[in-house]
Formats: sequence, structure tokens, C-alpha cells
Amino acid sequence: MSPFRSGNGAAWLDLLSTLEGRYRAQQFNTIGTTGQLRAWLRANDLEPRAAVTVADVERVAEARECLHRLAVARIEDCTPAAADVRLLNRLLDGDQGLRVTGPDLRPRRPVNVDDALARLARQAVVDLSGHGAGTLRACGDDTCSSIFLDTTGRRRWCTDLSCGNRARVRAHRRRESGPAAQAPGSRGTSSSPLRRR
Repeated sequence: MSPFRSGNGAAWLDLLSTLEGRYRAQQFNTIGTTGQLRAWLRANDLEPRAAVTVADVERVAEARECLHRLAVARIEDCTPAAADVRLLNRLLDGDQGLRVTGPDLRPRRPVNVDDALARLARQAVVDLSGHGAGTLRACGDDTCSSIFLDTTGRRRWCTDLSCGNRARVRAHRRRESGPAAQAPGSRGTSSSPLRRR
């Protein structure tokens, strides 16, 4: 089992989940070392041929936060910051071209981390522009900052097994403790999915 969160619908969205506790005082970066970043890239079929450096870790963290801001802007139907659009274009500049190898037509490994980031950026552009397979949504659990691709139009949580169960348990406990304990309008999801910022 992978130590990294996945299941958000695209690797670039799984990248956003590598910063745990995004809206809390204490955060944990699950790709904060060169070894962790290489492991995450390997888990997402993006392991580069070149070594992963400390500078790569810093660039990926910067790219992750840029992509998160762009996704939030898309969800909230706001104009993205010009600096984020410029950084997204710089990420796309790192594209070394996609080639396939062997009879199974697997994409070749990225040359370096910038090449891997360019592939993630390319995925992001498709989803951010509304041309992807689903709709970007924020997890309905108040304690989660994940953003996922909803291909059904009914999905409420990034993962039903953790966030969905947590939200249902909280809603059940509020119902069981009576109306005095239930906040007005509370139904186990946040009133504004990104209000935690």
C-alpha cells in the first residue's frame, strides 16, 4: 500500500494531497525530501531518469501550491492570479515531449523532474480548462483540503472510506446528541467547500 493519498481522479490532483493539513496551523509535506519525492513520482509512473535534487523538491512544492490555487480559482469561478498562470506556463515549458516505448506503448520515463512536472501541468490544463472527464470539486469534509475530479456529478468527498465516513459519523453524532448540539444548517458538509482557507 502506498503511503501517498490517491484517488482524486488525476495525478496532478493527487499531488495537491501531498500537503496534509493545508488549512491548519500544523502541516505535513509527504514529499518533503528527495527520497519521498522520487517515491511519489514512481508511484505515479513519473519517476525521472535523472537524480531528484533538493531544488526539485522546492520547485515541486511551489508548483503544487500554484496548481492548488488555480484549482480553487476554477472551483470558485474566479479569475486565476496572473503569477499562477505564468508559473503554469513555465511548468509547461519543461516538457521534453511525450514518446512511447516498447510494444505496450508505455510513455517513456521523464528525463528529469521538470519533465515530470510538465506532464502534471499538461493534465492540469485539461481539467482546469473544463475539457477533462469531470468537474473539479472540493472535498465536502471540513477537515480535508483535497480537490478531486467528479465524473459522476454526485461525488461529495475525495474518498468515501475516510472523509465520507468521518462526515457521516459527525452528522450521526450531532443527530444523536439532539438539536441543541447541531449548528444551524449543518449537515456534515461545509457550507462553502473552500471556506477553510
